[in-house]
Amino acid sequence: MNNPKLPAFPPALRPHASRLTYSAGKMIFRAGSATRWVYYLVSGCVRLIRRGRAGEEIVLHQARAGDFFAEASIDSARYHCDALAMEAATVLRVSALDLTNLIEADPEFARQWISLLGQQLRAVRTRVERLSLKSASERIRHFLLSGAPGAAGYVKVNGTLKDLARDLGITHETLYRTLAGMERSGQIERQGDGFRLL
Repeated sequence: MNNPKLPAFPPALRPHASRLTYSAGKMIFRAGSATRWVYYLVSGCVRLIRRGRAGEEIVLHQARAGDFFAEASIDSARYHCDALAMEAATVLRVSALDLTNLIEADPEFARQWISLLGQQLRAVRTRVERLSLKSASERIRHFLLSGAPGAAGYVKVNGTLKDLARDLGITHETLYRTLAGMERSGQIERQGDGFRLL
């Protein structure tokens, strides 16, 4: 949800990229379809989803502006999940073949790509660590601490509070109730579209 800031779209990829827009609710690709493209989200929100045994939705990742998605499928013949635009989204699309060729041919780009994947991996590990915490208040505090390094302690919430609840692995009712309790007890302060840890 509140990923560390990722590098801008790499200049070496620009000649290979095409710009596309998707309306809210539009499927970008489906699990099992052939891996042809890797995407960079310019604006909007895209959710990567798998279905559980009972058909329930399992959110693997919620991409925001500055995120690549489908990069994990670059060495796979098929996509491992669905990609759904949750709101109007603009993407840059690069063929998996062009990306692979560039990684092999350009050592400087390969280093940039490794660095970018490392940042995304650290963001995923942070989310896994957060989900291992037992209480909603611990998860909220972890979210704020990991998203607001430095003295300011302010974290902007991208998307809605329901999106945040899903990212924290709790119901939105639990999130609202916990946030209200943390505000009353002076642990956090709501400011605009975000929160400050006090």
